[in-house]
Amino acid sequence: MGGTAGMMPVLVLTAAGFAAALVLVVVPAGEHPNTASPSSPSLWRRWGGQLEKRFGPRPARMRKEVAELLRQFSALLVSGRGEGQAWEDLRRTWRSRDPDHTLFRVSAQIAASEAAGTGTAEGLRRYVATHSDSDPELTRLLNRLIAVTALSEQTGAPLSELVEQLADSIDEAAELAAAVETATAGPKLTQLILTLLPAGGLVLGQIMGASPLATLLGSSVGILCLTAGLFLLGTGRLWSRHMIRKVTRRA
Repeated sequence: MGGTAGMMPVLVLTAAGFAAALVLVVVPAGEHPNTASPSSPSLWRRWGGQLEKRFGPRPARMRKEVAELLRQFSALLVSGRGEGQAWEDLRRTWRSRDPDHTLFRVSAQIAASEAAGTGTAEGLRRYVATHSDSDPELTRLLNRLIAVTALSEQTGAPLSELVEQLADSIDEAAELAAAVETATAGPKLTQLILTLLPAGGLVLGQIMGASPLATLLGSSVGILCLTAGLFLLGTGRLWSRHMIRKVTRRA
């Protein structure tokens, strides 16, 4: 009974930590889960989207979707649609897929700009100016599309061909990013396991009756060891993250 009693605080703290991490990961900042029914499909879809954004290869996915949008735009231009009609068609298409999708908002901004007579490039510039901090990868891709649109306007080159070439370039970048993501998956998993091992050791020690928390918190030597261990653990995690990000940036 004494071992079980000693183990309970650790188990409770561990469960609370995992619950807090889950809430921080799933619930977006500024949004409260009690604003909708727990059984609401839209709530679960938003939470799922947050998980995908947190853990999915965001830059690679964004490149793939932008390339898809550009190919759709190019196909509409080849079929004889004007730029304004093409962007309006794309606005409807992406809205039917996901009303909250970023590319729906991009298409809507450009379609509105075309309807006002200011053109595609101006619509892209306005979107980039008002959303430059939301997604750096999307901003970079849209700036490339602005350059392509300006080149077509200045030289008279067919916009559909330039857009198709840009989509090919973005696809190649997406494939490279996916390859890098696959290559770094192992180191990321190792980093996570090494971070969780000390907590698992504390739980296991408490279950076995060794009372590691009492040892660590009951004396100055224990507190010193705990402080040094946390410092080394944090340093190792930061260094691993730095190496992984360095490889990703170079790729």
